[in-house]
Amino acid sequence: MGIATAKMHWSDRYVGIPFRDGGRDLAGLDCWGLVRLVYAQELGIDLPSYGEISARQLISVARAISAGARSEEWRPVGSDNLRPFDVAVMRRSGGINACHVGVLIRPGQVLHVEYATATVAVPLSHFTIRERIACFRRHKAMS
Repeated sequence: MGIATAKMHWSDRYVGIPFRDGGRDLAGLDCWGLVRLVYAQELGIDLPSYGEISARQLISVARAISAGARSEEWRPVGSDNLRPFDVAVMRRSGGINACHVGVLIRPGQVLHVEYATATVAVPLSHFTIRERIACFRRHKAMS
């Protein structure tokens, strides 16, 4: 009998990467650094780095994506039309403004990283994020 091997999913490479404010590589990532790294490595799409700004300053990036301020780059996606690599824009727990982003692994599951945890894959229904989802966006290169 042969040894069974499970096929590794692309998202497995990112799970467990520690949070690092301003992080843009495998040594540590903030939420935008994670989205940026996934887009570069998995899709060949180069998103802006925004330099070494802090996670707190990245709130403006999440808000701009959420508001469609860069609508030529980020298009709204309905929750009934989600696919891998769409970006989930989230609010703070109990908040109303966008402040956090993650990338969909598959419809119903998101990869994200925050100060409180290393990079994790969780269902959109997970108690830590289900009430925080503000909207979903798709990059123009994926249309």
